Amino acid sequence: MKAIVLPPDASGSPDHMVSRPRRTARLYTLLGGNGSGKSLFMNEIARLNSEDAYLVSAVAGGMPGRITGSLPQLMTVLSLDEEKARFRVLKEIWEQTFPGNNIDIVKGKAKIRNRSGKDSIGIRSLSRGEKAALYYIAATILAPEQALILVDSPTLFLHPTAVGVLWDRIERARADCRFVYDTYDANFSAGQTRRTAIWIKDYNAADHSWRYQVISDGELPDEVFLQMMGSRRPILFTEGDASHSIDMRLYSVVFPEFTVKPLGSCDKVIESTRTMQSLRTMHRIESYGLVDRDRRSDQEVEYLRAKHILVPEVAEIENIFLAPGVVETMAEIRNRNPKKVLKAVRQEVIHKFEQMLESQALQHTRHRMKRDVERKIDARFTCITALELHIKSLIKKLKPRETYDQLLAEFRRMARAGDYEGVLRVFNHKPMFTGSCVAKALGFSSIDDYVAGVISALKRGDEQAERLRLEIRRLFS
Repeated sequence: MKAIVLPPDASGSPDHMVSRPRRTARLYTLLGGNGSGKSLFMNEIARLNSEDAYLVSAVAGGMPGRITGSLPQLMTVLSLDEEKARFRVLKEIWEQTFPGNNIDIVKGKAKIRNRSGKDSIGIRSLSRGEKAALYYIAATILAPEQALILVDSPTLFLHPTAVGVLWDRIERARADCRFVYDTYDANFSAGQTRRTAIWIKDYNAADHSWRYQVISDGELPDEVFLQMMGSRRPILFTEGDASHSIDMRLYSVVFPEFTVKPLGSCDKVIESTRTMQSLRTMHRIESYGLVDRDRRSDQEVEYLRAKHILVPEVAEIENIFLAPGVVETMAEIRNRNPKKVLKAVRQEVIHKFEQMLESQALQHTRHRMKRDVERKIDARFTCITALELHIKSLIKKLKPRETYDQLLAEFRRMARAGDYEGVLRVFNHKPMFTGSCVAKALGFSSIDDYVAGVISALKRGDEQAERLRLEIRRLFS
């Protein structure tokens, strides 16, 4: 596959130009704030790669350069007999993206039938978002072989739940092509780790040059993220990072209406959410945090939720993939018996929990003692002697053994009663998930493949994907 020629990168002094880079990645996303020169940058890419450039814009129905044409023109071409093979590709992508809405050629014109199948409508009667999606599919399907497809505003008019699904399918259908996207949407880049982001920092009109940075690891710098906030989409701060953790990959498709920003630790998530909330009169952007439940008590969880911090009804993110609704829905998708698969997974998880009752109770006790010590030691003392006496008295006030015994009794009750959802709520032990039978029971080769399978299923856009999404979101209600 041919490399993409990018414009020169101006760095250092204004008269210093880095040699023009050639990049071999297949998927690029241009990011930058208003006035940073993204559109000009894309036009320059088109000029430098003019032999292969194919520009796509749902707004203009074609941009200067190799014009793709309007939606009616594209559909007219695809309705020709000699284009039946390409129309079948369009039909497959359309019907997967919009389940229940079939598209066919009737008397030389494209017609769409809804779920009832009784009435058909022409493309002029589609919603603005549907027209945009159909245009993107048609334009890219008709692109020449080995084209460099430059897409202006790939998320425009599209519902957040459809964006990732649509472009994933288009990219797979045109695996021979390279794509460059011009967007203001940080989620579009950060949520798709296969894409390489190009951060356009600024443009110098005097010498027609840009300062930019190629970001290949999926982790967007804070400056880029702040520029992207101009989209006004609400922000969801999460734990983990964009490159290696599950958080970004999962939550960007479970909560597509948010711009998801991973911050690493739970403390940073809580503090950032608190800061954004306190400054809301300045930026007017809705912001939330999302942290694992870990070993927090019900009172701690309710406190965080009141502060715009989402906390799931499971101990950690890995347990989401073991939740009953998730396992059963994935069993249906994989053509397995949902009740049989869930029974096997439930028995194994509860058995492992029984083997670790004492250590789990001890870890929960330690968490509560740490929290209570921090709370009780934060007091005013007149001298060091008073502080010493206060610390010595803490053992009687904290009652660690009493707390441990209560937790151990509660955990034993859960195990005896087969309270699977209760166990998932308190069981913090990552090796339990990685060594569980859930992947094998669902026909996956490894736990990583199972995680990837859930995320892929969430992107499908069909009824099962929506049910899977709702099952996960239910854990946060």
